[in-house]
Amino acid sequence: METLFEELGIDPTIIVVNIIGFILLVWLLKRFLYRPITQMMDQRAEDIRSTYAAAETEKAAMEELRRDYEKRLADIEAEAHERIQAAIKEAHSIRDDIIADAREKSDAIILRGEEELAREREKAIVELREEVANLIISASSKLLERSLDDQSHRRLIDEFISGVGEKK
Repeated sequence: METLFEELGIDPTIIVVNIIGFILLVWLLKRFLYRPITQMMDQRAEDIRSTYAAAETEKAAMEELRRDYEKRLADIEAEAHERIQAAIKEAHSIRDDIIADAREKSDAIILRGEEELAREREKAIVELREEVANLIISASSKLLERSLDDQSHRRLIDEFISGVGEKK
């Protein structure tokens, strides 16, 4: 084999030195280059995983905040709806009270008017009775002053009736 190496121009000591140099280079690269690079890449991968985990945690927290916000918004809307309904009920109650009060006042006014009308009617009846009584007394006194026959009696009644019409 030595002859073959010589014919090809290969020096076996150079090959051995190259192999030892290559092994030494691999060992040095592994020790000082690959190990720090893999550690740095592992650290970077861990940083990325932790960033993704933090992002997922933030996403979950944001989702929880969104649900809480929507719940509070729904509660606020429900409370506003309840307040509006309560205000409507109160307005209806006030309206009903005002209507009832107005009815009571109008009924009282009507009742007072009817009472006033009844008093006026009674007063008119009393006045009419007094007037009729006065007329009867007047007619009776005229009758007593004269002795009447049937024709005189009729004439006196006609005069009385015409006198009543003029007084009105």
